[in-house]
Amino acid sequence: MPSLLPRPAPRFRPDFSLATVNIVLLLLLYFLVAGDPAAETERAIVPPSTRDLPLEGLPRPLLVARPGGALELAGVAVTLPAVMDRIAAGTLPRVHLLVSREHPARALLDLAARLAGAGAELRLVTLRPSRPDGDGQ
Repeated sequence: MPSLLPRPAPRFRPDFSLATVNIVLLLLLYFLVAGDPAAETERAIVPPSTRDLPLEGLPRPLLVARPGGALELAGVAVTLPAVMDRIAAGTLPRVHLLVSREHPARALLDLAARLAGAGAELRLVTLRPSRPDGDGQ
């Protein structure tokens, strides 16, 4: 039996994609015309930098790798076999390793592999340059 009600008229469904594209293009045009949103005085500000960092605040035990392969553990010169013995004995389960920026990468990776292979939890400690010329650890 056919329905006696009239068929509903198709509803108009607006497409918002054109409006979205227009808004994006207008924003793009605005930022092209307006330029940099930061004022000239804001761009002239130099962010602060650390000049003197007390090494006493670094995590312990700190193993410092010096150029040439010399090692210092908590400020005392040590050899790699002595450090490996302490790791194997369990008295040095975690090592914080500090190397200078100029330290050879291969030597750092070899040292890290040997320390981790001995069973130590290894953490690399980094410092930012302490002088404007970039010289520092």
